[in-house]
Amino acid sequence: MKRFAFKLEKLLELRAFYERRAELALAEKAGKCALLRKRLVEVAESRARTGREMFAPGRDLADFRASELYILRLDRERDSLLEALALAELELEAARKVYVEKHRDREAISKLKERRQVEYYRAAEREETKTLDDIARRKPVEAGGN
Repeated sequence: MKRFAFKLEKLLELRAFYERRAELALAEKAGKCALLRKRLVEVAESRARTGREMFAPGRDLADFRASELYILRLDRERDSLLEALALAELELEAARKVYVEKHRDREAISKLKERRQVEYYRAAEREETKTLDDIARRKPVEAGGN
């Protein structure tokens, strides 16, 4: 029996390639969002720690002012990070849509390949059964003729 050959195999490989590329882009965007979230947590922890230490015993007016300025800088950084995170999440959603589209495209060809493969092997099995039936019918006739 001949092996199944899918005529659209190159297209399937190409679509799998594009799907993988979209998946990697999605992972990159997700990683960027994760890093921004992590940095936001770090900034929040630094701000809370500085706020607690601001009024610690033994601190003078210069230390208080330095802490106050540091808190203001952390607040600006937090605002900047929130803005960057919002943009990164928009990029992530766009990358997710592209990935879903590429996955759907590849999946359509994969399903077609599976259906064609099943049809091919069913037809081959029917043909083989037909051939075996023909051989079985011929045997007694040939044996009786000797």
